[in-house]
Amino acid sequence: MEALTQALLIFTLRVIGIAISTLATILTVQGRKLLAVLSGSLSTLIYVVAIAQVVTNLRNIPNLAAYVVGFGVGTWIGMIIEEWMALGYSEVRVISSSRGEPIAAALRRAGFGVTQIYGHGREGSVGIVDVFVPRKSVQTVIQTVEKVDPQAIITVSEARVVRRAYWRPPERKW
Repeated sequence: MEALTQALLIFTLRVIGIAISTLATILTVQGRKLLAVLSGSLSTLIYVVAIAQVVTNLRNIPNLAAYVVGFGVGTWIGMIIEEWMALGYSEVRVISSSRGEPIAAALRRAGFGVTQIYGHGREGSVGIVDVFVPRKSVQTVIQTVEKVDPQAIITVSEARVVRRAYWRPPERKW
């Protein structure tokens, strides 16, 4: 029973440590220095405790397996947490062959700041609509666009730094 408990502890530590490490990496890429340093330090502490349990007996297969599987599960959980948190900003670009103006109007009515550009595509004039939004708003933008033009081309890019953009006031849930 003690061997199972130790393997479970290693697995749990590894899942938590790697999930935090995954978030630390994303925070680093986004330039959130303090949070990246704090979460990276915490994940390293957890790593040291977990690896100490493994290296004391490298022939203990359950401990090794718990360590390895904990890495994979921790990465997966870290990605789910980051997706749920939706930190950062995105640029949503929409290209429409015939509905650029109505798309821009619908997005403005929904409270988003919109920049319209006109271009020329393979088959003629197109409307290009750019919207910078917090990542949590990306799905709302996409749904709004698809209601107006289901054939519109939509791309989403991460925006590392956004300065002086228009944000709609956050919705209050209380």
